Amino acid sequence: MTNDVTATSSTASDTIKKIGPALVIASILGSTLGIVVAQFLDDLGDGLLAQVLGGNAILFNNRVEFTGASDLAWAGGFLLCLIVGLLMLFTYPTARGHGVARLTLLWMLLHILRQAFLQAILLPIEPSSQLALAYRTLDAPPGLEVVIAAGGAVGLLLIALSAAAAFLTFTPHRRLISTGKRRFSLALWLGLVPAAISIFLAIPYFASGVSSGVIPALPLTALMFLATLAAAPGTTTVQGPEDQRETPMPWGLGATLAVIMLLEILIFRGGVSVNPILWG
Repeated sequence: MTNDVTATSSTASDTIKKIGPALVIASILGSTLGIVVAQFLDDLGDGLLAQVLGGNAILFNNRVEFTGASDLAWAGGFLLCLIVGLLMLFTYPTARGHGVARLTLLWMLLHILRQAFLQAILLPIEPSSQLALAYRTLDAPPGLEVVIAAGGAVGLLLIALSAAAAFLTFTPHRRLISTGKRRFSLALWLGLVPAAISIFLAIPYFASGVSSGVIPALPLTALMFLATLAAAPGTTTVQGPEDQRETPMPWGLGATLAVIMLLEILIFRGGVSVNPILWG
């Protein structure tokens, strides 16, 4: 048993060395930032719609609270994440290079769209979900919630499957994706493993004296990347560079996450009004 564990550890270590530790770390940090930004947009969207509907909203690091507006405001986060995610999806192909910046952009659009599509999927399943509360305020025809959920499921599956090719383009060399097994390995270390690790790294950003349900739901963020992993071996459209491509250590990305952490602790845990008129 000891020999098996040692061999597995050595194989994992060798794989990370071939991919490049900096690239794996960049993917982990990029996924963490994506989770944090997606939740922020979700809460901000709810708060903004509450303000539009005549209410007052307070934005916290792990939730938004509003008064004076109907439950329709809970649809704001879904709409904002969907709009921002689709805009990023269409602009992503125009991003140049395959460095840390583009990898971070990829993670952000994946998590933002996941945030929206997952809410759609839960609409007919979880009556207490935010989108379900907003939906009940509408005079919608019967069965529409099932159609929305089906659309969310299809959308989530499509972006999860297409993410396989997106992750493979970051390969340092074409030999690392020359076989199905190697493509699986690269997708594992750039997709599923970073998504799983980022769940734990994101917890401090949402920790607060008031429970919001964000932290218990974090494990769901990695499930979609199982489909990404399954699609990777059969993804043969990506060729990869002929010359070895090096990724610098993502110090800037780490610093960005540190600054966001300070903002969460010093500002948003105490609550900030969504209405900028009240900031003074």
